[in-house]
Amino acid sequence: MSEAEIEALERPDSWNDVFDDRTRALLHLADAMSADTSTLEAGLITTLRDHFTEAELAELILVAGQANLNNRVGNAAKQLLGRRSDD
Repeated sequence: MSEAEIEALERPDSWNDVFDDRTRALLHLADAMSADTSTLEAGLITTLRDHFTEAELAELILVAGQANLNNRVGNAAKQLLGRRSDD
C-alpha cells in the first residue's frame, strides 16, 4: 500500500482520487460494517455485487465483522477490566 493510500484511509472524501472502484466499494463496506448493519444502502449492495463474488463477499463480511468485534471487546475490556483509579 502506498503512502498516499494510507493517508487517504483517514479521509473518505479523498478516496475517489486514490482508490479504484473495487477498493472504494470495500472501504465503504468496512465503514458500513462499523455502524448499524440492519439496512445497508442499496447502492452499496449493488456496487459490492458488481465487484465481488458471493464467496468473496462472505469472507469480507466475516473479516470486517471479526475486526469490529475485536475492537468493541477491546474497548469494553479496557474500560471494565482496566486498572481502577481506587487501586
